[in-house]
Amino acid sequence: MRILVTGHLGFIGTNLVKHLSQHDIVGLDLKNGHDILDCALPADVGCVIHLAGIGGVRESIEDPAKYWRTNVEGTRRILEHYQDCRVLVASSSSQYEPHLNPYAASKQTIEHIPHPDVCFMRFHTVYGPIPRSKMFFDKLINDTLEYVTQHRRDFIHVDDMVRAIDLLMFSGYNGPIDIGTGSNVRISDIRKDLPIRHDTLGERQNTLADTSRMNQLGFEARYTVKMFLDEQGIENHLDDECI
Repeated sequence: MRILVTGHLGFIGTNLVKHLSQHDIVGLDLKNGHDILDCALPADVGCVIHLAGIGGVRESIEDPAKYWRTNVEGTRRILEHYQDCRVLVASSSSQYEPHLNPYAASKQTIEHIPHPDVCFMRFHTVYGPIPRSKMFFDKLINDTLEYVTQHRRDFIHVDDMVRAIDLLMFSGYNGPIDIGTGSNVRISDIRKDLPIRHDTLGERQNTLADTSRMNQLGFEARYTVKMFLDEQGIENHLDDECI
């Protein structure tokens, strides 16, 4: 199958392209000069996986217009252009927050854009080798983490994430769906030797995916945070029962 992957050079995108190597992949990414809002969109694709967008809660508060342009208008163009094929769109669990920040609001808005065959994938916190720069696991791997929080996060390994996306391509499931593990970890339990920060503007305290729909489709996460950290030889304070 010929598949368009937007944001194919990002953390999830690079892993997804590798996972889907048996298909004919066409990639668009801002790193290659392809702005989703005005670049030429390829024809004759059987499926679109739209990962392109901007993440980050705090940055969205500083520049909400930038997030609206990229996340909302960029997604609108993709959905309006590809009305005749299946589309999977990267959404976010951030929209469950009681007080929406601009990033979460942009992801909530895109789920109201009409399309006959679309699945909005509400990603929970993705981790794995070579994570996004300056994110929690990047700092943990490079031993530059200065503090932790008491938030609980549903962390999902990128290998599990791309397996879930692959499953959703052919599932026929439309609408929003959580992608996570159904379990969460308190961040301060990962490294108990670091100071705890309580000032976390705009961030939800706890995240936990509702995995019931993905489980019905046959998906179950294989990785745990402790498994990953132990495999990487990264210092952590999780016990064997922590996921």
